[in-house]
Amino acid sequence: MSGCTSLTNTAGISTATKITDDNQRVVTLKKIPERIVVLSPSFLELVEAVDGKVVGRAKTQLGKVPEFAKDAAEVGFIFNINVEKIVELKPDLVIAYKGMHERYLHTLEANNIPVIVLSLKSYDDVKHSLVVLGQVMHKEDKGKAMAEKLDKDIASTVSKLPKSERSVAILHTTNMGITLEKESSIAGCCAKLLKLHNVVQGATKTVSGPMGTQPDMAPYSLEDLLEKNPQVIFITSMGAKQDVEGKLKSEIMSNEAWNSIDAVKNNQVFFLPDELFLLNPGLHYPDAVRLMAAKLYPDIVKEKKND
Repeated sequence: MSGCTSLTNTAGISTATKITDDNQRVVTLKKIPERIVVLSPSFLELVEAVDGKVVGRAKTQLGKVPEFAKDAAEVGFIFNINVEKIVELKPDLVIAYKGMHERYLHTLEANNIPVIVLSLKSYDDVKHSLVVLGQVMHKEDKGKAMAEKLDKDIASTVSKLPKSERSVAILHTTNMGITLEKESSIAGCCAKLLKLHNVVQGATKTVSGPMGTQPDMAPYSLEDLLEKNPQVIFITSMGAKQDVEGKLKSEIMSNEAWNSIDAVKNNQVFFLPDELFLLNPGLHYPDAVRLMAAKLYPDIVKEKKND
C-alpha cells in the first residue's frame, strides 16, 4: 500500500511530502504539484477530483477526455509515450501506470521530474489511487470522500439484487484471438462486486500476447466453456466491431455445442461497451457495475442514460 509522510521544518511548516508508490518507490515532492502529466487518461478524473492541474496527458482512442483536461498537451499514446514532450512541459509530477510505464522512469528522473507509479486495474485500485492523490495534493479529505461516494453508489445497486450467485464467463475478443477474463480484469471486478462466480476464478494459467504476459486473462477453449457451463456470458472486445463479430461467429457461435451452454439457451449473452470495460472506468466504476446489473436484472436496475 502507498503511504504518505509530511516533512516539516523547525517552524512547523510543511516543506515536503514523501509518497510510497505502488512499486514501493519513495518519492519526495517538495511542494504541492501545479503541473501534472498523466501517462494514462484513466487518471484524469481522479486528479481532477482532488483539484490537481493537468498540463499533459496521453492520447487515447477510447472514451472521452474530461473538459478540464482538453487543453492539456498530448504526450503520445498510452503505449508509446513521448518523453521529450513531457520534459518540454516542465511538469512537477508525472503519474505513471504500473506495469506499463516503468521503462520511462530513469529518463524522467534524470531530468529531475518526480514520478509516482500507481496501479489502476481493480475497483480497489481506484479508491486507493484517490487516497494517494489526495495526499499528493494535500486534499486527503476530498480523496477519501470520493472513494466513500463510489462505495455508496455501488452498494445502492448491489443492495437491490437477489441473493443468488450465478456463474459467469467473460470472453475477451480481439483480431488476434479469444481469451477469458479473470476477476482482476475490469469486467471481472464488476462481476465480483455483483457476487457472480467467475468460471475461471483461481485459474493459474495466463495468456501471452504482443504486450507480454497478461495476468488478467486465462486461455479459452470451447471444451472448457462447455464443462463450466456458465449461466451468464459477457463479451468484451477490442478492434473493429465487424472483425470481432466475424471471429465470434466463425470460431464460437457456428459450433452447435455453443447452443448447449445454459447462458446461450437462456439468452443471457451480453456485449459490454468499450468505454467502461476496456480502459479503467475510474470514477465511473459505479456506472459499469450498474450496467452489468441492468443486463442481468432489467426489471430491477436500469442502465444509466448518457448525458
